[in-house]
Amino acid sequence: MPWGDPSEFESRSAHAAPRGRAQVGTPRRGSRVASVPSSAPELTVSVERQPGSQVELAVEAPASEVDTAVQQALRRLSGQVRLPGFRPGKAPAHLVERAVGWDAVRREAADKLIPTLYLRALAQAGVKAVGDPEELSVGDFERGKPVTFTAKVTVHPEIDLGDYTSIRVDDEKTEITDEKLDTALEEVRKGHSELVEVTDRPAQAGDVVTATLSMSRDGAQVAEPEERDVELDRERVLPGLVEGILGLNSGDSGSTEVVLPDDYSSEELRGATVVFHIELKRIRERVLPPLDDSLAVLDKHGETLDELREHYRTVLVETAERIDRERYEAQVLTAFRDSVSFDIPEAMIEREIDRQLRDTEMRLAQAGMRFDRYLEYTGQTIEKVRGEAREPAVMRVKLELILDALASAEGIEVDHSQVEREVERLSGGRKLGHEDRHRLEHAAERDLRFRGAAERAVEIARGDG
Repeated sequence: MPWGDPSEFESRSAHAAPRGRAQVGTPRRGSRVASVPSSAPELTVSVERQPGSQVELAVEAPASEVDTAVQQALRRLSGQVRLPGFRPGKAPAHLVERAVGWDAVRREAADKLIPTLYLRALAQAGVKAVGDPEELSVGDFERGKPVTFTAKVTVHPEIDLGDYTSIRVDDEKTEITDEKLDTALEEVRKGHSELVEVTDRPAQAGDVVTATLSMSRDGAQVAEPEERDVELDRERVLPGLVEGILGLNSGDSGSTEVVLPDDYSSEELRGATVVFHIELKRIRERVLPPLDDSLAVLDKHGETLDELREHYRTVLVETAERIDRERYEAQVLTAFRDSVSFDIPEAMIEREIDRQLRDTEMRLAQAGMRFDRYLEYTGQTIEKVRGEAREPAVMRVKLELILDALASAEGIEVDHSQVEREVERLSGGRKLGHEDRHRLEHAAERDLRFRGAAERAVEIARGDG
């Protein structure tokens, strides 16, 4: 179980034991922490805030907690030892303890109890921890005595939203003009066009050509020859390349100098001046259907051109409204994010970078590529990838912290029925175990709370109250 997140369940061992004494209070990897009964006794917890979004917890649990943990540890250990005359799990506790030794019993009891006490202490003190404790010191762990420990942990920073209700963002709307509609209908015509090979003229704008292309830089080849179809459209293809193909006939060869864009796929070639070598194989002309009632029938959206225009006007309006809505929300969230300044704990940034990399690795795996092969193919290192992910991670963590603060300030609560519906949607009908469901419920509640805060931010920015 990660120490600071009750939604996770797998233990992690973070501290080495000093030589010459048994280590207690640190869970072995893979160990499980029992759920805490509602009747568990109150802990004594003090919280000392420290610089850098850190706190030190000082916790004391009563002797009854220790005694119960020791009894449970002996029951678990009894199933792991073989004692003459007893079946596994049936030997008396005092014989089990004699066989394994008190240090083993104490370690087993502490490994289960201390992480549970830590999570209870966080909840009792209202502390939002980030990750595992950086430092943990456990006092004597003995029968019949209280147990004490201190834990230094990074926490969510305290955020002052200031006069956030005065934030305003202009809501701009996209107008669907006749010109935009005409452009959309031209795309419809293009979608129903036919490519007809031509041999009696050179390539011209709008044609689709088949050519073998290679690329060199300073006389050295940087891309192997490859045959591909190229539509001679300056809006969709590198303009310099289009210029080099225009005017060539089938069977002609040529070359053209091109400055590659700054977002070119190969990082080492971004912004570079290269030469494309061209061997033109075939020219095809795009033949468009007429712009009349027959196009509506062909496109299956009405019987007349007027009906077709009305259909695509509706599509454009709905699309524009969705894009405007998404753009406006992004502008509002950026305004809220940039209105507050605070230091973000490094642990939160690193955790977000880890999440981004896991998502990337998962997407690559779905596409049949290993992450290490991706790094090799793109000429990157894991350090470089993490470095490039840092700024987006900072922005995302900052926004989430502000949304969390806004949700608290506005009293936004999530109904349990909403969480259940979201869990069902995310699980896709799969049967979930207790731990998976708990984890998914935690994530769903968090996302719904953020969503509610984002909606409230939009209302504020519009001046709706």
